[in-house]
Amino acid sequence: MTEQNPGNIQAQGAENAALENNCAAVLSVADTVRTTLGPKGLDKLLVDELGNRFITNDGATIMLSIKTVHPVAKLVVEIADRQETKVGDGTTTAVVLAAEMIKEGKRLIADVGIHPTLVVSGIELGIQRSIELFKQKAVKINMKDASLAQVISTAAGSRMDGNQVVSLVSEALNILKNPKGKKEMVDLKKSIFLINNPMLEDMVFDGIVIQRQFFDQQIPDKMENVKAILLKIDLKEIKESLVKEVRNYDEIVRMKESQTKVTKEISDSICKTGAGIVFVSSVHADEQLLSNLLEKNIMLIHVSNEELLNIANALDVQVVRRKEDMGKISAGTFKSVYYDEEKGSFFLENHGQRKMVTIIISGVTKVTSQERWRAVKDGISAAQSALTEGIVAGGGAVELYISERLKEENLNSGVDSMGIEVVAHALSSIMRQILTNAGFNGSEKMAEIKNKSGEYGIDINTGKEENMFEAGVVDSAGIKINALKSAAEIVKAVLRIDRILIAHSPHNAVVGKSSNETILKDK
Repeated sequence: MTEQNPGNIQAQGAENAALENNCAAVLSVADTVRTTLGPKGLDKLLVDELGNRFITNDGATIMLSIKTVHPVAKLVVEIADRQETKVGDGTTTAVVLAAEMIKEGKRLIADVGIHPTLVVSGIELGIQRSIELFKQKAVKINMKDASLAQVISTAAGSRMDGNQVVSLVSEALNILKNPKGKKEMVDLKKSIFLINNPMLEDMVFDGIVIQRQFFDQQIPDKMENVKAILLKIDLKEIKESLVKEVRNYDEIVRMKESQTKVTKEISDSICKTGAGIVFVSSVHADEQLLSNLLEKNIMLIHVSNEELLNIANALDVQVVRRKEDMGKISAGTFKSVYYDEEKGSFFLENHGQRKMVTIIISGVTKVTSQERWRAVKDGISAAQSALTEGIVAGGGAVELYISERLKEENLNSGVDSMGIEVVAHALSSIMRQILTNAGFNGSEKMAEIKNKSGEYGIDINTGKEENMFEAGVVDSAGIKINALKSAAEIVKAVLRIDRILIAHSPHNAVVGKSSNETILKDK
């Protein structure tokens, strides 16, 4: 009988303890959101420090609301935040995939005794092959495909006021469709402007809406075919404090004359364009300039930098950023411009080629308005990803197909096979969780369709086999690929951690010395 080294046993125990601890932290976070997955997922009641409450089933919102001190749990939250920032949806999927891979990887390392490096190597191969299979199954679509509305419905239909949210996003996309039928790509994030205001009513406007209280009685009710120019230059007059600092009278006169000359040049350049509206990001404007423009019935409207860029995108014109370029001004045209005093907003209607749409999102309260705004944002993100990367069958169908393919291809893969099995297990968990959340035995139902082509799933209302494409249950391939990549990042990091240490400040560390030696030396 071979006698084991007690030191080795102790070291292995410490490694497993760290892995167990990290795995438990990840599963705890994942269990918070996994019950929200799918159309029949449950909601969470979030309560902040002030006692404010709101209900949501949005994975990103829930994850970013979690207060945790565990370092690995914080990593999971960061991955969720990154997924939301990058593609705008798929947060819950990323977290569930990460949790399942870590749980299965932990079993191989702690129970079976496989070295973490070998497990991680196999996982990397499994992720790479899965992404290839996702891309193979993806179906390309364009703005005119009916499948685009189905992607929006999958992403936002189960959220608060889901049907209304889907309707808003779909209506906006219908406006943005190229009337000539060209298959050109539309950047939805730049073409759809969102306004979150619980005081207004839901609406989709073919153009831009600018929220601004305006009390000038001379504003006309409506202006047709209005030319507009955009300025991002300093228009304010000479400060009185600066004049007081200059004691030389002749210098003051020269400053005033110079200002008057520049003001006249600017107003003359504006008038030559035939513009009826000037949008400026400068907070203040020279009184003489305002007077000159008013005499010519030209309206000057102050806007934020973001609004200025949105208007520039809608009109397809350049923003003038220097006074020296005033002679090169180009104007764009709005079909109509009107001010709604009750809503406190300007409505700038598109002319000809449609490039900008505004969605106004309301709500009973600020909290519900914010939740509906997130749902609209997710729907837009899913649509953009679908247009870029294509669509795949939803409901976990494509994940189950890829899981089975990995298992088939992995029969004689050697050492890496167990890591690939980890990825296969995680992918199959998506459909299992969706079915569990709908009240079915997920494993039992999945057995009925696991040898199908990747288009078949389970109808969560009847529990019967169904073609997901024919049922209109489709997802963006890009969001699923990004979710898998995000999950893989944290999995590879967590499985390779064998100790959790309390670190001293890196500024006090010296390579090759312990922290105690470093501190003694500094003293």
